[in-house]
Amino acid sequence: MTDEPGWYCYRAVPALAEWDGTAWTGSTHNATGAPELAGPPRPFALLHQSWVWWMLVGQALVIPPAVASGVTGSALWSWLSAVGYVAMLIGAVQVMIRYLPVGRLAGLRSLTLIGIGGGVLGFAIAVGLELVVKDHFGLTAVLWSTGPIEEGAKLLVPLGLLAFGSSRFKDPVAGLYLVLVSGATTGAIEGVEWESRAHHVWLHLQLALVRPAAELPHVFVTGFAGAVIWLAAWRQGRAVTWTGATAFAIAVGLHSLHDGFITLFGVDPQPRPSAIAQTAGGAVGKGLAGASFAVGISIAAFLLGRHGARELSPPGSVAATPPPWRPQIKSWGAVDPDRARPPVAGPGRGRRHPMT
Repeated sequence: MTDEPGWYCYRAVPALAEWDGTAWTGSTHNATGAPELAGPPRPFALLHQSWVWWMLVGQALVIPPAVASGVTGSALWSWLSAVGYVAMLIGAVQVMIRYLPVGRLAGLRSLTLIGIGGGVLGFAIAVGLELVVKDHFGLTAVLWSTGPIEEGAKLLVPLGLLAFGSSRFKDPVAGLYLVLVSGATTGAIEGVEWESRAHHVWLHLQLALVRPAAELPHVFVTGFAGAVIWLAAWRQGRAVTWTGATAFAIAVGLHSLHDGFITLFGVDPQPRPSAIAQTAGGAVGKGLAGASFAVGISIAAFLLGRHGARELSPPGSVAATPPPWRPQIKSWGAVDPDRARPPVAGPGRGRRHPMT
């Protein structure tokens, strides 16, 4: 499906890393010559990438239903925002996979459907568990429990397939894709759910400016955990690894900290009336302020997600991949990452890579 097994250059500083045909093993070896890698992307390169337009269009499509809800006083219009949230989260998935060989995965359509089903199931389980926690322990407890509940729910189906599914679910790229789609589905449903239960007429517009960006960490943070979990599992030949558990704990901790942080200062988690827009102008002002914060959090979450996903970039695409997306050859789950074996001669091994 991807490049043949062998030792390949993976960065401009002379170094080789071992690729087993599916993933980097974590082993590296010094090289004598530096590869010629592509330079920085051309100006305005972002405008030529589809994920940018998916996100921009998605954000734009969320706003008209919110305005309609505000004008008519009916929350039913908010359900139409589903189209915008879906587009926004498709863009989030695309930004994470655009340098990965997802298009070469076997049964990509079925993987997509499984990921969507996992996200729907995960959302339903998370809502049910959070309602139980709220009834017994209150809203503050819910905020701090969102990490283990929601991250665990989003990963439930993908991890089940990693542990008990066929070999195609063991592939780290396939696993990451499943996790990203599941997280995106959960985020899209959550965004629509937030909008549909708004009780103040202009709160719909306020949420329409905040929630699309606020849902992106469902893809990026969970994607980081998925990339590490699957890569470590592939290297060790088993689903459960200490490295994967650590990555999951990081995702859980960040999620819970994000949702529960305000309670550390004694802030009432119930929204105050002053925080809810009462006019269209107020909705725009409060919405843009909230959106700025949400975008900042999402950028940080993206950087974390990219830190994991870049380790799955195959050797054949390294030369044309921007430096921030080239693998760093982390030792996550590597059985013996410190061994310095020279490249082995033979078919597919010890060959000079085209970019060296």
